[in-house]
Amino acid sequence: MAKAKDPVAAELSWAQVHAFRVERHHLTARAPKKDLARVVGDIGGVQAQLMSAAELQIAVRVNCTVSDVRKALWADRTLVKTWLMRGTLHLARSADLPVYTAAMSTRWVSQMRPSWLKYIQVTEPEFWKIVDEVGNALDGKPLTREELIAVVGEGKSERVRELLGSGWGGMLKPAARSGLLCFGPNRGQSVTFVRPREWLKSWADVDPDAGLAEMARRYLRAYGPATKSDFARWWGAWPGVGSAAWSALARELTQVSVEGIRLDLLTADLDAMQRANVESSIRLLPAFDPYILGHASRDHLFERVFAPRVSRTAGWISAVVLVNGTVVGTWTHTVAAKNLRINVEPFRRLTSAVKAGVRLRAGELAQSLGASGVEVKIA
Repeated sequence: MAKAKDPVAAELSWAQVHAFRVERHHLTARAPKKDLARVVGDIGGVQAQLMSAAELQIAVRVNCTVSDVRKALWADRTLVKTWLMRGTLHLARSADLPVYTAAMSTRWVSQMRPSWLKYIQVTEPEFWKIVDEVGNALDGKPLTREELIAVVGEGKSERVRELLGSGWGGMLKPAARSGLLCFGPNRGQSVTFVRPREWLKSWADVDPDAGLAEMARRYLRAYGPATKSDFARWWGAWPGVGSAAWSALARELTQVSVEGIRLDLLTADLDAMQRANVESSIRLLPAFDPYILGHASRDHLFERVFAPRVSRTAGWISAVVLVNGTVVGTWTHTVAAKNLRINVEPFRRLTSAVKAGVRLRAGELAQSLGASGVEVKIA
């Protein structure tokens, strides 16, 4: 890997970088429905603590409906819902889950924080024993959260039982990252959990070192060029994870300069980056869209003065209007009586061409949501 003082392989503009990323994120043209799972794999999953947003994150990239997303998740099982990057719920391509969980293995957690162990009132060996018990309880059968607590929580402290029942997944996230748990279909109003090896159509164990290298490689294919700090922010800032990933990819990386900022790119992507050009790309990205979440800084996406309108309180990431890879406004929507209403709040006055593009994308969203009418209001 190049050192900061070494010559760079290419001098790039942010316009080229945005064009490259927009294309890799399938935001130039929606992919056919048959490629739904592949598209989710290409972008490294979609954030799903708000399922309605996750469904739309896929629908803006794939010519599909939200019902198609649910079918892929619960019937075809080509998608899987679980806790992944940053300890956050995601939808991922099922075939990729062994790679994710290998890369998230306990090898990258050198020592648990004493404050956390004190909070949950168990020792570290006891903690990992509970994680294994969660996986064993799910061996071949889906369980609701209450059923899981009844099995795993028996004889445990009130604190452990409380964490098993937490909607934030306090004791369940480590089981998910270890490949022992993912979400199953709801049973009435209750979520269920299943063991991925039994729930998914296939499973192949992956070496943890190879898994981390592959996840960094996939990250750069969609979010490059970037730094190891960008990757660590996207992945989850475990101590040393960025350095370990970049070391594993050292022979595959090329350093480039983007308007004076040195970033790393997969050498295999250099030609595509230099050729990248998107004449016109207008998209309505839903809340928590992965395109916005890929880097430690978002200064390349919008001016800092507009940051509070995109990155809101409590970690909420607004739905945004994306034009040629940069954010030019935010939007909200409601659906009532089968009518979709979209309100756009631009950062600055939009051109007539951008307004027309927004209305076109609004029509596509209406089809994905099964709405029969659409109304767009641009402030």
